[in-house]
Amino acid sequence: MMKFIVLMIALLISGWQMSSIAQAEEMESNEGFDIAQLDSGLELLFSEDDLFISASQSARTLGKAPAIATVISSKQLKDMGARNIFDALVTIPGFGHSYNSIISTESDIEVRGIKSRMEKVLLMIDGHRINNPFVGTFTHLFDEFPIEQIKRIEVIRGPGSALYGANAFVGVINIIMKKPGDFTGAQIKLGGGNDQRTHANLLAALGTAEAGVVLSYDRMDTNGSRQLVASDAAGNSGYTHFWRSTDTAHMVAEYSKLTFSGLYVDKRRGTPLSITNFIDTRTQTHNKQFYGMADYHDKIGAVDVEAKVAFDQFEWNTDWAIDLPAFNFITGHPLLKNQTYSGEIKLQFEPLDRHYMTFGLAQEFQRQFDVQHIVNGVDVTATFNHNKAAKRKVFAAYLQDEWDVLDNLILTAGVRFDRYDDVGSTTNPRIALVWSATAELDLKLLYGSAFRAPSFLEMYEINNPASVGNPNLKPEKMKSMEAGLVWKMNHNYQLSSNVFHNRFTDRIVATAPLTINSGGATIWGVEAELKADWSEYLYGFVNYSYQKSKDKLTQVALADVPQHRIKAGMNVSLFDDMLNINTGIRWDGKRSRAQADARAAMPSTTIVDLAISTNRLMDDLKLTFKAHNLLDANIFDPAPATVQAGYPRPGRTLLAEAEYTY
Repeated sequence: MMKFIVLMIALLISGWQMSSIAQAEEMESNEGFDIAQLDSGLELLFSEDDLFISASQSARTLGKAPAIATVISSKQLKDMGARNIFDALVTIPGFGHSYNSIISTESDIEVRGIKSRMEKVLLMIDGHRINNPFVGTFTHLFDEFPIEQIKRIEVIRGPGSALYGANAFVGVINIIMKKPGDFTGAQIKLGGGNDQRTHANLLAALGTAEAGVVLSYDRMDTNGSRQLVASDAAGNSGYTHFWRSTDTAHMVAEYSKLTFSGLYVDKRRGTPLSITNFIDTRTQTHNKQFYGMADYHDKIGAVDVEAKVAFDQFEWNTDWAIDLPAFNFITGHPLLKNQTYSGEIKLQFEPLDRHYMTFGLAQEFQRQFDVQHIVNGVDVTATFNHNKAAKRKVFAAYLQDEWDVLDNLILTAGVRFDRYDDVGSTTNPRIALVWSATAELDLKLLYGSAFRAPSFLEMYEINNPASVGNPNLKPEKMKSMEAGLVWKMNHNYQLSSNVFHNRFTDRIVATAPLTINSGGATIWGVEAELKADWSEYLYGFVNYSYQKSKDKLTQVALADVPQHRIKAGMNVSLFDDMLNINTGIRWDGKRSRAQADARAAMPSTTIVDLAISTNRLMDDLKLTFKAHNLLDANIFDPAPATVQAGYPRPGRTLLAEAEYTY
């Protein structure tokens, strides 16, 4: 592993030296040398900086954005052979993805030393919230969200509640979709691979940015990687049954100042083990989520006005196989639906010279209904339901001032007030100072707070001997301080680094018998990343993150999250850019156990990915071969002691695809 990382760094440095020599020779031989000519070739890693909007809702370069941020472009997604958004997110410093450490039926996301069921990260699509009220997460419906219609992914590491409210706790992911005017025509992609995996995607666009529409449909099916579980909670051995089938449809239509967008996701899946950690072929989930949003933009005098209304629905439909020694086999079939009606108006203007103000009001109406429970085919909703019908109203107001104090000094200050009619009010400020010390070096000092409102599951769960909901829960809270830099070392290299300190309080903990607010944690860490961009098809990166956490009550490290992470990637082209090769490696250090768990720490893990694609071999046709976990490494995620070895992650996944554009 370390030899590979050293090799990647050596390649980056050697590329730097060669590019510097080439630049010097070109400058000597060409009196008319223009820096703009050199910059024009940097169309991948650095040019996307100007498009970053999520940190302040106004366009800033990454260096000047008031946040620690990353942009992943559509070209990077294709070059790396990403099957979905999580293939890309795990390349970002401090990000990880694993199974839940209690039950493998759920997925967790790890950001800066905090592992959660995705409820502490806000996912947005074109600024629209995706997290559902039931569990507060974007669940496993979106962990395999397809990449074909994505224009770029903007990611903030750190708090974002001062602009976006709940769940923007340790991170914000904003997926920017392709719009009318970004391209015209149609694109068809077909592919297949091992584990009986098939994939089909259709993307079509008509019209222009003034009046046009973009449509996409994606279908993915797989039997899943069958991994051996040597011993489950009953001591039996067997194989995981992690099949998936997903339909995803998206539309964006624009006419003049009005935009309408809609999304539909329907996902059916098995699970590695049952909810009680037994070998299982019967547990399955069938969840759906869809939304429609109308967004109106206009300029009234000197004020930019945006108003939007949206409707969301989430449907949870699960068959749990419950096999406990004290019971006969039980099939639990809980169902429910969530609906959210939301509206927001945002004003942006310049009341004073060099002051750029953003003011917004938002209102949400959430409801949970059709809560049912069927056990062994019998409807027990009236006597043994799993949750309750619920309603929630949320009002929010936010204000932000971006003040260009000097030509090279930007002060951003903002605050957001959220009032929940069931869990009370919370106010979250932020302040960011960005100093451009030189034309190449930006320095940042950041402070912000964030919150996560308790979900309907945490408040109203009933008839579960392991965990009962608590309607008196308070929101979780986070305060964060960060310092960072972005240094464009030359036209081909960029170094970014940051140090952060987070204080996590009022943690929501599922205990027996009642879910409560208890304790929190202190986390600090360092992240650094070097990016190199020599040409459109020749670029690379290497990053390192260190995160040290301490539980507030026990004063021991938080379990199941590595302290060290190293990631590297390289993209090269051969034969006059006809063949593109992209490879990446991710190394995670050891993961400590919970305090009461006497087992040794989970060992370090290494995953290698590879993508080979044609660029200009044939007009309008692109062929791609993808290999994820190329070396078929045996990797396990932390699990209870009843599953001694842990939850096995998928093995090697191979996929070949053909993409035709016309």
